[in-house]
Amino acid sequence: MPLRSCISLSALLLATGATALHAAEPVRDSQFYVGATMGASNYSLHSAHTPRPPGGLQRDTHGTAFKLYGGYRLTEHFGAELGYAHLGRAKQWTTVNGTALRDEGKGRAFYAAATAQLPLGDAFVLHGRLGVARGKVTGGGTQVPARQGLAGSATGAIVGIGAEYKLTPTMSLTADYDHFTKLSRHAKGGMLTVGLRANF
Repeated sequence: MPLRSCISLSALLLATGATALHAAEPVRDSQFYVGATMGASNYSLHSAHTPRPPGGLQRDTHGTAFKLYGGYRLTEHFGAELGYAHLGRAKQWTTVNGTALRDEGKGRAFYAAATAQLPLGDAFVLHGRLGVARGKVTGGGTQVPARQGLAGSATGAIVGIGAEYKLTPTMSLTADYDHFTKLSRHAKGGMLTVGLRANF
């Protein structure tokens, strides 16, 4: 899903939640939740030179992803969330002094985000998140200069949208797309996951 569409929908959901924060009465029951998801990631990698080695793959931008998170609903529509996302491994080749070198790393991020929920009936909920993420890519090619390689850390934004289906009053099935604008100097990425959320 395009980043611009994610930002627009998340902003709309957050605006709805912010309005509801003033209009709705405080939630009396505990609204804590925790969740875990798993799926696939897609990296966006930047390198000044990306040769295609003989008989080799130029880039591999897809990985296995998972996310662990917890949050609190301030009202029916508005809340906050903390989480950890692991985006799996990415690979590419880069040219250093005329030599093609393999560069790879594993991306992860910790984030804090404001959330908004939009109930659609008794069981189905749309939700969005918008916040700050601290990303890091570990590994990298041992001979690739730091200014050119994937490895490193960076602070950027997390923008996410998703849906929740309530299986029981305390358990929900979720589907999410999250985009991290910076994982390192030369890497950003998104993840599409499904999982379970426990509501307390």
